[in-house]
Amino acid sequence: MRLLFVLDHWPELSETFVVNELQALRRLGHEVRVQATQPATHANPEAPEDVDVHIVADDDRRRAVRDLLWLARRRPLACGRDVIRRRRWRREEWVRPLQALAPAARRVIERGDEHLHAHFAGGAALDALRLAALTGRPFSVTAHAYDIFMTRRNLREKLARADAIFTGCDYNMRHLRRVSPQANLHRVVMGVDASRFRRHTPLPGGREVVAVGRLVEKKGFDVLVDAVAQLPDVRARIIGDGPLRSTLERRAAQAGAGDRVEFAGSLPPAGVRAALEAADVLAMPCVVARDGDRDSMPVVVKEAMAMELLVVASDEVGLPECVLAPWGVLCPPGDAAALASALRQALALSPEERRLAGRAGREWVRRNADVDTETARLGAAIDAIA
Repeated sequence: MRLLFVLDHWPELSETFVVNELQALRRLGHEVRVQATQPATHANPEAPEDVDVHIVADDDRRRAVRDLLWLARRRPLACGRDVIRRRRWRREEWVRPLQALAPAARRVIERGDEHLHAHFAGGAALDALRLAALTGRPFSVTAHAYDIFMTRRNLREKLARADAIFTGCDYNMRHLRRVSPQANLHRVVMGVDASRFRRHTPLPGGREVVAVGRLVEKKGFDVLVDAVAQLPDVRARIIGDGPLRSTLERRAAQAGAGDRVEFAGSLPPAGVRAALEAADVLAMPCVVARDGDRDSMPVVVKEAMAMELLVVASDEVGLPECVLAPWGVLCPPGDAAALASALRQALALSPEERRLAGRAGREWVRRNADVDTETARLGAAIDAIA
Protein backbone atom coordinates (compact mmCIF):
# COMPACT_ATOMS: atom_id res chain seq x y z
CA MET A 1 0.00 0.00 0.00
CA ARG A 2 0.92 3.65 -0.27
CA LEU A 3 1.02 4.91 3.30
CA LEU A 4 1.50 8.41 4.68
CA PHE A 5 2.97 8.80 8.17
CA VAL A 6 1.58 11.97 9.79
CA LEU A 7 3.98 13.20 12.49
CA ASP A 8 4.78 16.24 14.57
CA HIS A 9 8.54 15.91 13.96
CA TRP A 10 10.79 13.80 11.75
CA PRO A 11 13.13 12.05 12.46
CA GLU A 12 13.14 12.76 16.20
CA LEU A 13 15.95 11.04 18.14
CA SER A 14 13.67 10.18 21.07
CA GLU A 15 11.18 8.50 18.71
CA THR A 16 13.33 5.74 17.27
CA PHE A 17 10.26 3.47 17.28
CA VAL A 18 8.74 5.54 14.45
CA VAL A 19 11.83 5.02 12.28
CA ASN A 20 11.89 1.33 13.16
CA GLU A 21 8.24 0.87 12.21
CA LEU A 22 8.62 2.78 8.95
CA GLN A 23 11.60 0.64 7.97
CA ALA A 24 9.72 -2.55 8.85
CA LEU A 25 6.73 -1.47 6.72
CA ARG A 26 9.07 -0.86 3.80
CA ARG A 27 10.59 -4.33 4.26
CA LEU A 28 7.04 -5.68 4.00
CA GLY A 29 6.71 -4.00 0.60
CA HIS A 30 4.70 -0.90 1.53
CA GLU A 31 5.56 2.49 0.08
CA VAL A 32 5.78 4.96 2.96
CA ARG A 33 6.22 8.70 2.84
CA VAL A 34 6.26 11.18 5.73
CA GLN A 35 4.46 14.40 6.51
CA ALA A 36 5.82 16.24 9.56
CA THR A 37 4.89 19.59 11.03
CA GLN A 38 8.53 20.43 11.74
CA PRO A 39 11.94 18.83 11.20
CA ALA A 40 13.34 17.11 14.28
CA THR A 41 15.01 19.23 16.93
CA HIS A 42 17.45 16.38 17.61
CA ALA A 43 17.63 14.22 14.50
CA ASN A 44 18.12 10.47 14.53
CA PRO A 45 21.27 9.79 12.48
CA GLU A 46 20.06 6.28 11.65
CA ALA A 47 16.88 7.46 9.90
CA PRO A 48 16.75 6.49 6.21
CA GLU A 49 17.65 9.30 3.83
CA ASP A 50 15.60 8.08 0.87
CA VAL A 51 12.15 8.71 2.42
CA ASP A 52 9.87 11.20 0.68
CA VAL A 53 9.37 13.82 3.42
CA HIS A 54 7.04 16.84 3.34
CA ILE A 55 7.56 19.46 6.08
CA VAL A 56 4.33 21.43 6.50
CA ALA A 57 6.16 24.47 7.88
CA ASP A 58 8.10 24.77 4.60
CA ASP A 59 5.01 25.49 2.46
CA ASP A 60 4.92 29.09 1.28
CA ARG A 61 1.74 31.18 1.51
CA ARG A 62 1.19 31.43 -2.25
CA ARG A 63 1.33 27.68 -2.59
CA ALA A 64 -1.09 27.27 0.31
CA VAL A 65 -3.64 29.71 -1.15
CA ARG A 66 -3.44 28.07 -4.58
CA ASP A 67 -3.88 24.59 -3.11
CA LEU A 68 -6.78 25.72 -0.92
CA LEU A 69 -8.64 26.96 -4.01
CA TRP A 70 -7.82 23.68 -5.79
CA LEU A 71 -9.14 21.67 -2.83
CA ALA A 72 -12.26 23.79 -2.37
CA ARG A 73 -13.27 23.22 -5.99
CA ARG A 74 -12.89 19.45 -5.69
CA ARG A 75 -14.06 18.85 -2.11
CA PRO A 76 -16.35 21.78 -1.22
CA LEU A 77 -18.50 19.93 1.32
CA ALA A 78 -15.49 18.46 3.09
CA CYS A 79 -13.87 21.90 3.29
CA GLY A 80 -17.07 23.39 4.68
CA ARG A 81 -17.36 20.70 7.33
CA ASP A 82 -13.73 21.23 8.33
CA VAL A 83 -14.31 24.96 8.90
CA ILE A 84 -17.34 24.23 11.08
CA ARG A 85 -15.62 21.51 13.13
CA ARG A 86 -12.56 23.67 13.63
CA ARG A 87 -14.57 25.85 16.03
CA ARG A 88 -15.19 22.84 18.25
CA TRP A 89 -11.64 21.51 18.12
CA ARG A 90 -10.18 24.89 19.05
CA ARG A 91 -11.78 24.66 22.49
CA GLU A 92 -9.20 22.02 23.42
CA GLU A 93 -6.15 22.49 21.18
CA TRP A 94 -4.54 24.63 18.53
CA VAL A 95 -5.92 23.82 15.08
CA ARG A 96 -3.95 24.37 11.91
CA PRO A 97 -5.75 26.71 9.45
CA LEU A 98 -7.32 24.86 6.54
CA GLN A 99 -5.17 26.91 4.17
CA ALA A 100 -2.02 25.51 5.82
CA LEU A 101 -3.33 21.96 5.51
CA ALA A 102 -4.41 22.28 1.87
CA PRO A 103 -0.97 21.51 0.31
CA ALA A 104 -0.81 18.27 2.31
CA ALA A 105 -4.34 17.30 1.22
CA ARG A 106 -3.49 17.95 -2.42
CA ARG A 107 -0.37 15.78 -2.14
CA VAL A 108 -2.41 12.93 -0.67
CA ILE A 109 -4.86 13.05 -3.58
CA GLU A 110 -2.32 13.54 -6.37
CA ARG A 111 0.22 11.02 -5.08
CA GLY A 112 -2.40 8.39 -4.42
CA ASP A 113 -1.77 7.76 -0.73
CA GLU A 114 -4.17 5.02 0.35
CA HIS A 115 -3.97 5.26 4.14
CA LEU A 116 -2.90 7.90 6.68
CA HIS A 117 -1.21 6.83 9.92
CA ALA A 118 -0.40 9.21 12.77
CA HIS A 119 1.91 8.62 15.70
CA PHE A 120 0.65 10.19 18.94
CA ALA A 121 -2.95 11.22 19.52
CA GLY A 122 -2.08 14.92 19.64
CA GLY A 123 -1.60 17.41 16.84
CA ALA A 124 -0.55 14.76 14.33
CA ALA A 125 -3.73 12.77 14.97
CA LEU A 126 -5.90 15.83 14.44
CA ASP A 127 -4.08 16.56 11.16
CA ALA A 128 -4.63 12.95 10.07
CA LEU A 129 -8.31 13.06 11.04
CA ARG A 130 -8.82 16.24 9.01
CA LEU A 131 -6.80 15.04 6.01
CA ALA A 132 -8.80 11.81 5.97
CA ALA A 133 -12.06 13.75 5.86
CA LEU A 134 -10.75 16.15 3.21
CA THR A 135 -9.40 13.43 0.92
CA GLY A 136 -11.73 10.48 1.58
CA ARG A 137 -8.91 8.28 2.88
CA PRO A 138 -9.02 6.08 5.99
CA PHE A 139 -6.71 6.91 8.89
CA SER A 140 -5.30 5.28 11.99
CA VAL A 141 -3.40 6.44 15.07
CA THR A 142 -0.78 4.88 17.31
CA ALA A 143 -1.45 6.17 20.82
CA HIS A 144 1.52 6.24 23.18
CA ALA A 145 1.51 7.84 26.65
CA TYR A 146 1.40 11.58 27.37
CA ASP A 147 -1.01 12.03 24.46
CA ILE A 148 -3.65 9.82 26.10
CA PHE A 149 -2.96 10.30 29.80
CA MET A 150 -1.94 13.95 30.16
CA THR A 151 -3.04 16.15 27.25
CA ARG A 152 -6.11 14.22 25.99
CA ARG A 153 -7.18 17.06 23.70
CA ASN A 154 -10.17 16.04 21.56
CA LEU A 155 -9.09 12.51 22.41
CA ARG A 156 -12.53 10.93 22.49
CA GLU A 157 -13.34 12.19 18.97
CA LYS A 158 -9.96 11.13 17.58
CA LEU A 159 -10.40 7.62 18.97
CA ALA A 160 -13.97 7.30 17.75
CA ARG A 161 -13.38 8.60 14.23
CA ALA A 162 -10.14 6.74 13.49
CA ASP A 163 -10.53 3.56 11.45
CA ALA A 164 -8.08 1.88 13.83
CA ILE A 165 -6.23 2.76 17.02
CA PHE A 166 -2.98 0.99 17.86
CA THR A 167 -1.22 1.01 21.22
CA GLY A 168 1.63 -0.96 22.73
CA CYS A 169 0.46 -2.57 25.96
CA ASP A 170 -2.57 -3.84 27.88
CA TYR A 171 -2.28 -0.95 30.36
CA ASN A 172 -2.99 1.49 27.53
CA MET A 173 -5.69 -0.73 26.05
CA ARG A 174 -7.68 -0.68 29.31
CA HIS A 175 -7.44 3.10 29.52
CA LEU A 176 -8.46 3.65 25.89
CA ARG A 177 -11.47 1.32 26.24
CA ARG A 178 -12.68 3.47 29.13
CA VAL A 179 -12.23 6.67 27.11
CA SER A 180 -13.85 5.35 23.93
CA PRO A 181 -15.57 1.95 24.16
CA GLN A 182 -16.46 2.05 20.45
CA ALA A 183 -12.89 2.60 19.21
CA ASN A 184 -11.37 -0.10 16.98
CA LEU A 185 -8.42 -0.94 19.26
CA HIS A 186 -5.41 -3.11 18.41
CA ARG A 187 -2.50 -4.03 20.69
CA VAL A 188 0.70 -3.72 18.66
CA VAL A 189 3.92 -3.64 20.66
CA MET A 190 6.59 -1.08 19.80
CA GLY A 191 9.06 -3.73 18.71
CA VAL A 192 12.82 -4.19 18.66
CA ASP A 193 15.14 -5.43 15.94
CA ALA A 194 16.97 -8.19 17.83
CA SER A 195 19.56 -8.46 15.05
CA ARG A 196 20.73 -4.92 15.90
CA PHE A 197 20.23 -5.15 19.65
CA ARG A 198 22.39 -8.15 20.50
CA ARG A 199 25.50 -8.70 22.55
CA HIS A 200 28.97 -8.72 21.04
CA THR A 201 30.79 -9.32 24.33
CA PRO A 202 29.94 -11.40 27.43
CA LEU A 203 27.99 -9.74 30.23
CA PRO A 204 30.49 -7.70 32.27
CA GLY A 205 29.47 -9.18 35.61
CA GLY A 206 29.98 -5.94 37.52
CA ARG A 207 27.76 -3.46 39.36
CA GLU A 208 27.04 -0.91 36.63
CA VAL A 209 23.48 0.38 36.26
CA VAL A 210 22.26 2.21 33.17
CA ALA A 211 19.08 4.24 32.72
CA VAL A 212 17.83 5.79 29.47
CA GLY A 213 15.15 8.43 28.98
CA ARG A 214 14.29 12.11 29.06
CA LEU A 215 15.08 13.83 32.33
CA VAL A 216 11.46 14.45 33.30
CA GLU A 217 9.42 13.55 36.36
CA LYS A 218 7.69 10.44 34.97
CA LYS A 219 10.99 8.60 34.48
CA GLY A 220 11.61 8.50 38.25
CA PHE A 221 15.31 9.25 37.94
CA ASP A 222 15.24 11.16 41.24
CA VAL A 223 14.29 7.85 42.86
CA LEU A 224 17.19 6.16 41.08
CA VAL A 225 19.65 8.79 42.34
CA ASP A 226 18.45 8.26 45.93
CA ALA A 227 18.65 4.48 45.52
CA VAL A 228 22.23 4.60 44.21
CA ALA A 229 23.16 6.78 47.19
CA GLN A 230 22.18 3.80 49.38
CA LEU A 231 24.44 1.42 47.40
CA PRO A 232 28.03 2.63 47.83
CA ASP A 233 29.49 -0.03 45.49
CA VAL A 234 27.10 0.71 42.60
CA ARG A 235 27.60 3.19 39.77
CA ALA A 236 24.84 4.51 37.52
CA ARG A 237 24.92 6.13 34.09
CA ILE A 238 21.83 8.10 33.07
CA ILE A 239 21.52 8.69 29.32
CA GLY A 240 19.22 11.46 28.17
CA ASP A 241 18.58 15.13 28.65
CA GLY A 242 15.70 17.29 29.76
CA PRO A 243 14.50 20.04 32.08
CA LEU A 244 15.39 18.22 35.31
CA ARG A 245 19.07 17.69 34.56
CA SER A 246 20.47 20.38 36.88
CA THR A 247 18.01 19.38 39.61
CA LEU A 248 19.09 15.74 39.39
CA GLU A 249 22.78 16.64 39.36
CA ARG A 250 22.33 18.68 42.56
CA ARG A 251 20.35 15.85 44.13
CA ALA A 252 23.13 13.36 43.39
CA ALA A 253 25.76 15.67 44.87
CA GLN A 254 23.71 16.36 48.00
CA ALA A 255 23.09 12.62 48.49
CA GLY A 256 26.82 11.92 48.35
CA ALA A 257 26.54 10.03 45.06
CA GLY A 258 27.75 12.75 42.71
CA ASP A 259 30.88 10.78 41.83
CA ARG A 260 28.88 7.58 41.15
CA VAL A 261 26.00 8.94 39.04
CA GLU A 262 27.01 10.07 35.56
CA PHE A 263 24.68 12.21 33.45
CA ALA A 264 25.77 11.35 29.92
CA GLY A 265 23.29 13.50 27.99
CA SER A 266 21.54 12.38 24.81
CA LEU A 267 23.26 9.73 22.73
CA PRO A 268 22.53 8.43 19.22
CA PRO A 269 21.17 4.88 18.91
CA ALA A 270 24.67 3.46 18.46
CA GLY A 271 25.74 5.14 21.71
CA VAL A 272 22.73 3.68 23.55
CA ARG A 273 23.59 0.21 22.26
CA ALA A 274 27.19 0.64 23.45
CA ALA A 275 25.99 1.76 26.89
CA LEU A 276 23.71 -1.28 27.17
CA GLU A 277 26.61 -3.51 26.14
CA ALA A 278 28.72 -2.15 29.01
CA ALA A 279 26.07 -2.28 31.75
CA ASP A 280 24.85 -5.00 34.09
CA VAL A 281 21.32 -3.77 34.83
CA LEU A 282 18.85 -1.39 33.23
CA ALA A 283 16.87 0.67 35.75
CA MET A 284 13.43 1.97 34.72
CA PRO A 285 11.84 3.42 37.90
CA CYS A 286 8.82 5.05 36.20
CA VAL A 287 6.22 6.96 38.20
CA VAL A 288 2.96 8.72 37.39
CA ALA A 289 3.86 12.42 37.36
CA ARG A 290 1.85 14.96 39.33
CA ASP A 291 0.29 16.28 36.11
CA GLY A 292 -0.78 12.77 35.08
CA ASP A 293 2.01 12.21 32.57
CA ARG A 294 3.41 8.69 32.47
CA ASP A 295 5.12 6.11 30.30
CA SER A 296 3.48 3.02 28.85
CA MET A 297 6.02 0.30 27.96
CA PRO A 298 9.33 2.06 27.20
CA VAL A 299 11.08 0.66 24.14
CA VAL A 300 14.48 0.83 25.85
CA VAL A 301 13.35 -1.87 28.30
CA LYS A 302 12.84 -4.28 25.40
CA GLU A 303 16.11 -3.15 23.82
CA ALA A 304 17.93 -3.91 27.09
CA MET A 305 16.26 -7.30 27.30
CA ALA A 306 17.36 -8.04 23.73
CA MET A 307 20.89 -7.19 24.92
CA GLU A 308 20.43 -9.79 27.71
CA LEU A 309 20.48 -7.28 30.56
CA LEU A 310 18.69 -7.69 33.85
CA VAL A 311 15.95 -5.11 34.32
CA VAL A 312 14.87 -3.47 37.56
CA ALA A 313 11.70 -1.42 37.20
CA SER A 314 8.76 -0.02 39.08
CA ASP A 315 5.52 -1.96 39.24
CA GLU A 316 3.78 0.73 37.21
CA VAL A 317 2.17 1.38 33.80
CA GLY A 318 2.91 -1.37 31.25
CA LEU A 319 6.23 -2.44 32.81
CA PRO A 320 4.87 -5.56 34.62
CA GLU A 321 3.85 -6.92 31.21
CA CYS A 322 7.49 -7.33 30.11
CA VAL A 323 9.66 -7.09 33.24
CA LEU A 324 9.22 -10.68 34.37
CA ALA A 325 11.27 -13.22 36.30
CA PRO A 326 13.97 -14.38 35.87
CA TRP A 327 15.36 -11.33 34.04
CA GLY A 328 13.25 -8.69 35.80
CA VAL A 329 12.70 -7.41 39.32
CA LEU A 330 9.80 -5.08 40.13
CA CYS A 331 9.42 -2.67 43.05
CA PRO A 332 6.84 -0.08 44.15
CA PRO A 333 7.05 3.23 42.27
CA GLY A 334 8.57 6.26 43.99
CA ASP A 335 10.25 4.18 46.75
CA ALA A 336 14.03 4.66 46.76
CA ALA A 337 14.64 2.07 49.49
CA ALA A 338 12.63 -0.54 47.56
CA LEU A 339 14.48 0.30 44.34
CA ALA A 340 17.82 -0.03 46.13
CA SER A 341 16.73 -3.43 47.46
CA ALA A 342 15.64 -4.56 43.97
CA LEU A 343 18.95 -3.45 42.46
CA ARG A 344 20.81 -5.27 45.23
CA GLN A 345 18.78 -8.41 44.51
CA ALA A 346 19.50 -8.31 40.78
CA LEU A 347 23.22 -7.61 41.24
CA ALA A 348 23.53 -10.46 43.75
CA LEU A 349 22.97 -13.02 40.97
CA SER A 350 26.00 -15.02 39.93
CA PRO A 351 27.49 -14.57 36.45
CA GLU A 352 25.84 -17.83 35.31
CA GLU A 353 22.45 -16.81 36.75
CA ARG A 354 22.71 -13.46 34.97
CA ARG A 355 23.63 -15.15 31.71
CA LEU A 356 20.68 -17.56 31.83
CA ALA A 357 18.25 -14.83 32.92
CA GLY A 358 19.48 -12.52 30.17
CA ARG A 359 19.01 -15.17 27.51
CA ALA A 360 15.46 -15.76 28.71
CA GLY A 361 14.75 -12.03 28.43
CA ARG A 362 16.12 -11.92 24.90
CA GLU A 363 13.98 -14.88 23.92
CA TRP A 364 10.89 -13.11 25.31
CA VAL A 365 11.64 -10.11 23.08
CA ARG A 366 12.08 -12.33 20.03
CA ARG A 367 8.70 -13.98 20.69
CA ASN A 368 6.67 -11.00 21.91
CA ALA A 369 8.30 -7.75 20.72
CA ASP A 370 9.91 -8.39 17.34
CA VAL A 371 9.62 -5.24 15.23
CA ASP A 372 8.89 -7.08 11.98
CA THR A 373 6.26 -9.35 13.51
CA GLU A 374 4.48 -6.52 15.32
CA THR A 375 4.63 -4.22 12.29
CA ALA A 376 3.18 -6.99 10.12
CA ARG A 377 0.20 -7.07 12.51
CA LEU A 378 -0.22 -3.32 12.10
CA GLY A 379 0.07 -3.68 8.32
CA ALA A 380 -2.53 -6.46 8.27
CA ALA A 381 -5.01 -4.30 10.20
CA ILE A 382 -4.46 -1.42 7.78
CA ASP A 383 -4.89 -3.77 4.82
CA ALA A 384 -8.19 -4.96 6.31
CA ILE A 385 -9.41 -1.36 6.55
CA ALA A 386 -8.54 -0.74 2.90
